[in-house]
Amino acid sequence: MKAVRIHEYGDAGALKLEETPRPKITAGQILVKIRDAGVNPVDWKIREGRLKDRMPASFPLTIGQDFAGEVAELGNGVDRFAVGDRVFGFATGAYAEYAAASVSEVAKAPQSMSFEVAASLPTAGLTALQLIRDVVKARKGMTILIHGAAGGVGSFATQIARGLGAKVIGTAADEDVSYLKSLGVEQVIDYKRERFEDKARELDAVVDLVGGDTLARSYSIVKKGGVLVSTVQQVDESAAKQAGVNASYFIMKRSAQDLAELAKLVDQGVVKPRVSRTMDLAQAKDAQELSETGQSHGKFILKVA
Repeated sequence: MKAVRIHEYGDAGALKLEETPRPKITAGQILVKIRDAGVNPVDWKIREGRLKDRMPASFPLTIGQDFAGEVAELGNGVDRFAVGDRVFGFATGAYAEYAAASVSEVAKAPQSMSFEVAASLPTAGLTALQLIRDVVKARKGMTILIHGAAGGVGSFATQIARGLGAKVIGTAADEDVSYLKSLGVEQVIDYKRERFEDKARELDAVVDLVGGDTLARSYSIVKKGGVLVSTVQQVDESAAKQAGVNASYFIMKRSAQDLAELAKLVDQGVVKPRVSRTMDLAQAKDAQELSETGQSHGKFILKVA
């Protein structure tokens, strides 16, 4: 089968489209025939070796984790799926024609959902769902500021929060204003020209998807007892205590149940993924470079089959 692999850490030039044997599966796994693979920032961070302390690699390493496709083979003990089922979720090495996946990290894709849309959901969608539902606990009457509201996680978080009845304020670039307005964002703050502290105060929650100075400036705009959560870096406990806010660093947990909930939200029209561009598997290098340099308004998808 064809797979995009690296033989050492490096820039996008390290990605090689190669022939490799199909993966073997174990009990509790399924072999999936991949139709589409989603490109995530974590993919190129792994490629560059940024996560090698937390996620050490064995080379050659097939890149990618988000996929949509069909069940090709069942491991021992698997009874939730049948061969031919349309599925999506997380797989080991998704930039490939076939990959192994744990049943605890895969859900069925509704017939109404294209493989392209399904492949755009797992990492960004689950991060947003768990953030908004479990940490922020969005509900009617709340006002939430989302930094990077038009990005992958941000656009999902915005729609999920709006679906739960919360008012959303978003920081974004000027070119994303109309898109965010279409999602029901009440106020869009152009981070290039405006300081969000001058536009929003006493917020119930802030979701930080940017980090750095943006996170540092966010403690003061959350009301006492409110929530500040970041997906990109550890929070400053001292600053949080001084501001009287509940601040935390968040890492998404893979969950078949949450994937199914996310698929339901898409099927109901509550959430609509923002797919930027679909490219061939052989263009994985280009897709990662575009993602890494921020040259996207939405998700990059690699068409595998």
